[in-house]
Amino acid sequence: MRDAEIFARDLRPVFGLEAGHGALLERSALLHDIGYAPALRRFGYHPLDGALFLDGQGEHPWVVEGVLRHSQADRKTERFPGVTEEYALRPPISEADWLVRAVTVADWRAAGVGGRVSFARRFQDIAVRNPHNPDKVRRAGIMVGEVRDWFLGQAEAMGLERPLPWVFCDVDNTLIRPGDGLSDAARAAVGSYRQAGGEFSLATGKHPLSIQPLVRELGLASDQIAANGTCLLGAGGVTVLDHLGEAAERLRAVLEGMGLIIAVYREDGIEPGRMWDGALDEVFDRYAEIRPVRTPLSGRVLKILCITDGDDLRREAELRRLAAEAGVDCCRSDRHFLEFLPRSGNKGLAVRAVLEGRNWPVLHSIAIGDTENDEPMFAMCGACAAVVGATEGARLGADWTIGPCEADGVARFLDHLRAGGGWRALRSDMTL
Repeated sequence: MRDAEIFARDLRPVFGLEAGHGALLERSALLHDIGYAPALRRFGYHPLDGALFLDGQGEHPWVVEGVLRHSQADRKTERFPGVTEEYALRPPISEADWLVRAVTVADWRAAGVGGRVSFARRFQDIAVRNPHNPDKVRRAGIMVGEVRDWFLGQAEAMGLERPLPWVFCDVDNTLIRPGDGLSDAARAAVGSYRQAGGEFSLATGKHPLSIQPLVRELGLASDQIAANGTCLLGAGGVTVLDHLGEAAERLRAVLEGMGLIIAVYREDGIEPGRMWDGALDEVFDRYAEIRPVRTPLSGRVLKILCITDGDDLRREAELRRLAAEAGVDCCRSDRHFLEFLPRSGNKGLAVRAVLEGRNWPVLHSIAIGDTENDEPMFAMCGACAAVVGATEGARLGADWTIGPCEADGVARFLDHLRAGGGWRALRSDMTL
């Protein structure tokens, strides 16, 4: 419920709300599922139970309406005795129709078990929790498409002053295939998109020093997200958003004690672990990542990269438990790379920092990526796309799948957005 409230706050510019209406939307989103509280149970139907309680407390009628009808609750009453009759006694408040829709959008961007998610991930959340209820999963699939289209239709309001959404794009295996340079098509598409009024930022796991040549090649002036969201690269240099702090040395000791090869990302460069294999320097070259230096570096630790095969599920589970015990996050950025990050250092939170720094509506944005470390920005942005060849998790969490990296899928998507005028070019059932 709190996650829905936070999303509703970001949703205000989408619906062009003044302060009073915005406050009603946030309150409705916060309270939308209050009817699940056992003490409020009357009919066993949470939208109605919640609305009856709030009405009895003298809550604003529009807030009651948002709780009563969110996510098309008034269309699903036939399975609950007496509920249809109760709804018949409460005709819809037409003036609050916008609020019901907005609360529904917020509901579908907050996971049922907590956390902010994309529309597609919200559907997967329902599917995973209801494996023996195919009818509910089918209805959820229909609903997510409808709600996403509500958002897309309303999102054009954000483009009145800024016609195109801000695009945040992963680099490796999304914009550029490792070992290849930036294609002419990608360079031209990014340039045309920016000339048309759009903004474009890289959002990568690379060290900020590694992406400086690419930033210059693309002529980017905005902040870029580096080291998986632990820092930003801007005109004034590197801004650290979060770091591993005291956990870094403990993690390093444990990982090396397990015989694992690691690379420690500091502000000034990359430091190899004591088991570093010199042959891996060429792998870093292939990924256009700066090489680890053999002398100790100063500066805060942004992240620790651990080289381990993603097919080793036992080791994967062991390392994720280690991260949880150390109070840090863990994500996979490649089949061979598992990364340890600070809790407040991910691409999603970095996206928010970039957009709020420019006074740009958070949801007037689109994320493009291919793997687990991109999912936080999928959840933060207004919409998201995964390239063909992305991991299953990334594809299931994306609103659309676009062309593969090697066929300039990002360039084609940018051209589609630009030619279609931004949000108008998108719809739920779109195939690219």
